[in-house]
Amino acid sequence: MKKFQITVDNNTFYGCEFGDNSLPSLVCLHGMTGDLKSFTGLIDYLINDFHLILIDNPGHGETDSLKLEEDYMFSSLAKSIYQVIQQITNKPFYMLGHSWGADLCLHIAKISSAKVRGVILLDGGYAFPEHVDGLTEEKALIEWKEYVESSIYGSWDEVVKEYQSYTTKQWDANLNSLIASSFKKVNDNYIFKADVFSILAIIKAFYKEPCSTTFESIQCPVLLLHATILPTDSARKKGIQEIKKGIKDLKVIGIENTKHHLHWDFPEKVANEILLWKQESNHVVY
Repeated sequence: MKKFQITVDNNTFYGCEFGDNSLPSLVCLHGMTGDLKSFTGLIDYLINDFHLILIDNPGHGETDSLKLEEDYMFSSLAKSIYQVIQQITNKPFYMLGHSWGADLCLHIAKISSAKVRGVILLDGGYAFPEHVDGLTEEKALIEWKEYVESSIYGSWDEVVKEYQSYTTKQWDANLNSLIASSFKKVNDNYIFKADVFSILAIIKAFYKEPCSTTFESIQCPVLLLHATILPTDSARKKGIQEIKKGIKDLKVIGIENTKHHLHWDFPEKVANEILLWKQESNHVVY
């Protein structure tokens, strides 16, 4: 593992690289309240096929929050992250994103189509918030603010009990480790490292620049792996219908018995689908 810190427009992004940099690069972007370590289990199955670049998004992990709310707009943040990637590799690269990270991947592919070889969406970039019935921007902001501010746990066992409901996988040391990196201890309580300002700015970005605004601009192959056990399944069905209409080269697979963090539930199965898609797409080798 090689750690890096790269400054773009006075904002320093932290991340790390895994694997042989002569292999095709795969940039991995995590979801809200998480960090780059959320991909820990998955990278074990991809490291022989990709040079992996993992980035802590702003306000998460080791990367500080951005100063202005508008800096979290997808069109703005996509440019910043693209500049970070270009300082690591100037070759065309693949992208993988979970949840919020998936939307970011699509926006980066929109502005840099010549450099993005393919995009992998892990239960993101296709449904939220456009297809969630009744979820107005005002309601989403209130709910996310309450969620982050109320996520205060008096013991680590309380954190584990909460997060066990997020996955279908039996709890183990790896899950415990990747969850731990998203929290900090303050006054004997465990709280998110991610701050409320960043989270609410991101939610506003979802409404101002929804993922569907990228679809017609995506020129590379896209793989959408989606969860199959979720209360908002109707939103996902609507989202799948729309993304199929908008993106020409798209493969959609539902990973059975998975929740939103499907790469936690079945990392090997997710990795196998990614490698099969890469092979089937018959990409040009740069």
